[in-house]
Formats: sequence, structure tokens, C-alpha cells
Amino acid sequence: MDTPLDRFTQLAASLRDTKPRPDQQAAAFAAVALVHAEHPATKLVAATRTHHESLKAALGSFQAPNGSMRWVYAAMLAAHGVDTGHFLGAREALRQACAASKTGRLHAGGARAALILSLGEAGPDVVDAFYAMKRALRPPWWRSDDSVTDTFAAAHVLAGNRPETVVDARAHAEAVFGADRGTRGYRRDGARQCVLLGQAPEIVLSRFIALEDARRADRFLRGRSDRSMTMEWAVAGRTPADLTRISDMTRTMPKPLTSIGFCRTRLASLIAFDDQARNPAGSASALAAVIAAQAAMIAAITASSVAATSAASN
Repeated sequence: MDTPLDRFTQLAASLRDTKPRPDQQAAAFAAVALVHAEHPATKLVAATRTHHESLKAALGSFQAPNGSMRWVYAAMLAAHGVDTGHFLGAREALRQACAASKTGRLHAGGARAALILSLGEAGPDVVDAFYAMKRALRPPWWRSDDSVTDTFAAAHVLAGNRPETVVDARAHAEAVFGADRGTRGYRRDGARQCVLLGQAPEIVLSRFIALEDARRADRFLRGRSDRSMTMEWAVAGRTPADLTRISDMTRTMPKPLTSIGFCRTRLASLIAFDDQARNPAGSASALAAVIAAQAAMIAAITASSVAATSAASN
């Protein structure tokens, strides 16, 4: 029987087997969205291509999701068996109601929130609930990030949570993490994830301490991860033994995958365990991890390009 890593490798290769095809990074991010889906790899790849073509036909080349992220969206829709039209309908409904909501702009034209809502098969009637949740969760402008707010607001709506309940639970979790020296710098990220996945912050803090000790003791993993990832693992319920599995998988992943921004380690942790793929809340958390990896990769590539340009001009 193929291992999850074998299946991931097969999916990434199959996505690049015919044209149009994603680049290596987009293929990897799309493959990790498909790796734990129930259907055969050939069917999943075909469905991803169909979704990609439908998105391009509806949105053109420039409307979000575009570029590499369009392949990730197509793969997530394929993995959950969601019709492209359902996603597009949710996206349009969110866009139509945006101005009246007075919650600022939608990230990626509403694509991020629409994807999460679509994964949970939510209908147009959740639009008002989404904006009520977003209004409650929006941080002050100086640390506002609509990509994060939209993702979590949509996921909380799917879970049936009330805005005031989420706000109170986040405040409690932030206080727990803020009181500890090792987690105070990640208190907001930790609180968001804890409340979304229904985890008690006190338990997550205990896990974090054990996992951070294990991460730092692993010489290979220590240089390919950081405390923000330890927090993600703690919220997901990982154990020190799980970190050994992640470390081993990171070592054996295909070489062409970039190590910039700890992408290999993030992808390895998503391949190694299938619990995040089982529900929309887990998918939201997994999507956030994939996008964080992409953002880090893009930032690093941009920085290296700027450095090379500066060196050439000196």
C-alpha cells in the first residue's frame, strides 16, 4: 500500500504531467490538499484540472484566486467534492454584501472566505453571519490582516459559533499564552487556532512546552522550523513522537521542494497526518499553513532577488 508520501509524490507529478500545468511549488501545495482525499489519484487530478479550467473561464487570468493559488483552490474543491459553481456563487454573494457590511475590503475579492464556506457546503444565507463574525473579529487597523480575519470568520460561521463567544474565548486564550514567556509572542495566533479547533489553551500550553523541548532537541528539525510551528502542532494535538515522524518525512521529501520559509516542514506535517483534512475547520487551519508557507517563500525569493539586483548594481 502506498504511503502518504508516495501518494503525495504521485499527485504532484501527475499534476505536472500535462499542460496547462502548475509550477513545482504550486503542484506541491495542490498535492498536499489532495493527499488525504478518498478518491483515486487519477480522479482527483482530473477533478482539479476541471476546477482550474472552470475558475479560469469564470474569473479570467487576473481575478483571485489566480496564479499558483488557483491550483490550490481547485485542489481543495476537488478534495471535498465541491462544485465550482457553489464556490463562485458564494464569492459573488460576499462581494455584493461587502459595501453594506462596513467591514473593509474582502481578501482576494472574497475568494478566501468563499472557499472555506464552500468546503462546508454553506448557502448564501450565511453571508450576514459571516460579516457579523468578521465585524467582531477585526483587530485594530495597525495589525489588521483580512486574509486571516476572512479565513477564521468563515470557519467560525460554519462551526455555528456566536461572535461574542469567539471573542471571549480568544481573550481568555490570549491571557493564558501571554502569561507564559515561551508563548507570549504567539498568543494571538495560538488563541485563534485554539478557539477555532475547540482546544483548551491550558492544555495547548502544556503541549507547546513539551513539543518545543522536542523540537529544539532534534538538530535537523530545529533549523527547519520555529516556535510558530510548534504552536500549530500543539493546537493540532501533536506529541513529541509525532515530531519525529515529521522530521523523518521532511528528510525524505522530494528534493525539488523548496526549504525557504520552512515550506518542506509545513508540507511534511500536513502529509504525515490526515486529521486536518476531515472537516472545514481543519481545512481552514491547513489552508492557513499552506498560505503561510507560500507567503514566506515569496518573501524570501523577493528578498534574494532584491539582494542580487543590488549586488549587480554596485
